[in-house]
Amino acid sequence: MGKLEQLSLGPGWYAFTDPEQYLHAILVLATATLSGLALAYHPVYRGRPLGMEDLEQRKTLVVYSSMGALIAIICTVAPSMAFVIFGIGGLMRFRTNTGESKTTGHTIMGTMIGLCWGLGLQLVAVLATLYFWLMIYLLEAVRIEQLIVAGIDQGLWARAADAYREVLTQAGCRVLGQSKNFKKGQLTFTLRVPRTFTSDEVSRAVSNVPADLRGTFDWPE
Repeated sequence: MGKLEQLSLGPGWYAFTDPEQYLHAILVLATATLSGLALAYHPVYRGRPLGMEDLEQRKTLVVYSSMGALIAIICTVAPSMAFVIFGIGGLMRFRTNTGESKTTGHTIMGTMIGLCWGLGLQLVAVLATLYFWLMIYLLEAVRIEQLIVAGIDQGLWARAADAYREVLTQAGCRVLGQSKNFKKGQLTFTLRVPRTFTSDEVSRAVSNVPADLRGTFDWPE
């Protein structure tokens, strides 16, 4: 049995005494995460306006790449668990109301950590818990919101967009993307906002937009 295969087994509580086990598990998770980040931030997307779906897709890629590494560790120990994991994933995705894909990934992630405990991969379970806790914190530390503006004459949209960008930037927000919906007559701004930014602060910021460019706005909670 090769050394890499031995390291991947994680023999129960004894693994906590073996520094190489720590290194192996962390490297597997970290390299998988880096691969997910490389895909999520592919240069082809650079310079394009970002919407909520684009930003959530990035997070989903990172979560699922990392989760795949944890599944591989489990299946190395118990190959038959591949069928169990496939069944659990299908059940959660299609039979359980877990919301968006990223949330489903978090749910499966918790299940995989539970499997680690049950299979005697205590070290992997502990490291994965800490690793994914930190990952979720970093991915969700940035608050992304959308501001929808309607009721502005389409001939004034360019000026209105510039005015909104200016006041939102002054309020501490960063405009990540902007889109127009001619059918609904709406401008939509995708924003990175301070964590404590409230709807009242949005109202105060928007009140600085000239009246003829202001329209009506919605800040979905």
